[in-house]
Amino acid sequence: MDKFNFNKNISREGTYSVQYEGTDALFGRRGLEPFWIADMDIEIAEPIADAMKRRIDNRIFGYTIWQNPGFYGAVKHWWNSRFDIELRDEEISYAPSVLFTVGEVVRQHSEKGDGVILTTPSYNAFIGQLEGNERKIVDCPFIEDENGYTFDFDHFETLCKKDDVKVYIHCNPHNPTGKVWTEDELRKIREICMSNNVFLISDEIHMDFVSPKGTFVSMVELMEEGDRILVTTGLGKTFNLASIPHSYFISRDAAFRKKLNQAIGSKYGMGAANSLALTAIEAAYNECGEWVDALNSHLEENFRVIEDYIEEHMSGWLTFKKPDATYLAWISFEKSGLDDDAVHKALVEIGGIAVSPGKIYDVKKNGHFRFNVATSRERVLMGLDRIRETFEEIMGVTKK
Repeated sequence: MDKFNFNKNISREGTYSVQYEGTDALFGRRGLEPFWIADMDIEIAEPIADAMKRRIDNRIFGYTIWQNPGFYGAVKHWWNSRFDIELRDEEISYAPSVLFTVGEVVRQHSEKGDGVILTTPSYNAFIGQLEGNERKIVDCPFIEDENGYTFDFDHFETLCKKDDVKVYIHCNPHNPTGKVWTEDELRKIREICMSNNVFLISDEIHMDFVSPKGTFVSMVELMEEGDRILVTTGLGKTFNLASIPHSYFISRDAAFRKKLNQAIGSKYGMGAANSLALTAIEAAYNECGEWVDALNSHLEENFRVIEDYIEEHMSGWLTFKKPDATYLAWISFEKSGLDDDAVHKALVEIGGIAVSPGKIYDVKKNGHFRFNVATSRERVLMGLDRIRETFEEIMGVTKK
């Protein structure tokens, strides 16, 4: 019997889960089976739960210092043991959330109306951040072929040379495609950004889902002293702690670190750390490596099930290639010839399933949808059955 049971059916009733109790309002229909938002139908690892219980038993949750040996030690241990990267305490800073960090870097390093580069399709929250901060989205689309996604470096460099382009928001592993960038690609990106004075933000929140883990290269590895680069990440995805706000960032620009930390504490009054998050970081990073490896094996098998199912039942309409990372299946329906809106409407009304429409990750029509596989094998198969039912009906397949 497996040590960790990732196929356990978990009830999220009464927890005000966005994925379950928020689906009706977002999709406009009751009773949909949700596979859209990026959290997991998987219990947190036992050492994290135990550590948080012990912290709760203390019954005092006053202001907490994040600049402590437990926080620094856990982060350094994880990066060293998982990615063979040595960090110094002063390079690591706690922050309220990944998206807050991204937004504040954009605000500090650009003005309203300036351009910020996104690699599209892009995590939809980045699009929302730029619109909310009145920045111009500068689209640098992936090139997709049968081998996956490649990057047009010539086009990227042309964009970086523009006077009004100030920031590039990089995502590695990439959401929603699941692409893991190679070291050569990352070196080129760093060189182009640094040569053109473009601030490079690298969101690495999905870094722990790269399998095997040794194939992941963080921008931290390439970061030199004084580089206008920030890497941001946290436990929200890997350890299913999205509702406990926290993150941390890594930078080797001392003046920038000081300015950003001062803004968090003085400008926004958000310098107080979440004591439960700090407890979770210590437990997760010191005790849960084996749990993460087992989780990745479970996700790998779920992706294999999707590949086999689509190949057997829906290969005439859908295309899917297992991603390099994340727990998000990026499924193309371009072969079907159907319109984005028509497919989204049909999945809701015929299949009774809520997936993320690809068009929200892009500035143009997309021809994909995003399907969350961080759940039990039984639910993955149920979701695939609903997708199949939808496409068979809208493609006019006569059932035997």
